[in-house]
Amino acid sequence: MTLFFNILFAWIAVILGILLSIIWLIRIIQRKIQKYRNKNLLIKINKFLRKNHINLGYLFLISSFIHGILSSYSVISFNYGTIGLIIELLLLHTFSDKESIGNTWLQRHRELTGLLIIITVLHIFEVGGFVGFDRVIDSIKSDLSIKTDVNYNNISNDYKDGVYEGTGYGYRPDLKVQVTIKSGLIDEILIVDHNEVGEKFYRPAFDYIPKKIIDEQTYYIDGISGSTYSSKGIIEAVEDALSKAKK
Repeated sequence: MTLFFNILFAWIAVILGILLSIIWLIRIIQRKIQKYRNKNLLIKINKFLRKNHINLGYLFLISSFIHGILSSYSVISFNYGTIGLIIELLLLHTFSDKESIGNTWLQRHRELTGLLIIITVLHIFEVGGFVGFDRVIDSIKSDLSIKTDVNYNNISNDYKDGVYEGTGYGYRPDLKVQVTIKSGLIDEILIVDHNEVGEKFYRPAFDYIPKKIIDEQTYYIDGISGSTYSSKGIIEAVEDALSKAKK
């Protein structure tokens, strides 16, 4: 469930960031046209937007921090996500200490906002793009199905000798493996092709999962935290390959 909440709070942070940007733009526009319209009405609108801007800002910071704790990265590490959190704290500082900062606080606040938007985009590319909840739900279902099939976790001597290929869906589709069976046992697993992104995410799974499957002689194993999608992709591909090797 960690993966689910990680993705959930990531999406909440993105949505809140978009709302904050829209509110910010609306406030700028209404200030530009204020002298041509009913001032009292626009002042009320401005106060309403300002109140929500502040509340959403706090929610944005909290959701981003929770996402950072649950993510594959350590919060105390050099990555765009952590840089974004630092910028969010600076944004909070420029607002809460605006009296001590002086008249330049608003300009600094806007500059940090622009920088945060850039860093957020870079962070999205860093982690390989957006992940939909359909993939998260599929992962949870896969976990549950594995736990209910414990009676089938021994695959020794169940397969014909030979070399078989299988395909799985990791972070991205078409993760392909080559499984070699000797004397009815899994002798070798090679990852021959993939579309995974972010080596720091997929490499732990690539190094660990094939060896673990060979050692345990079963694909009913746990994935690696921080490399969940790639782990499941390899396991799914091995299962596909072994389905072709059944006696």
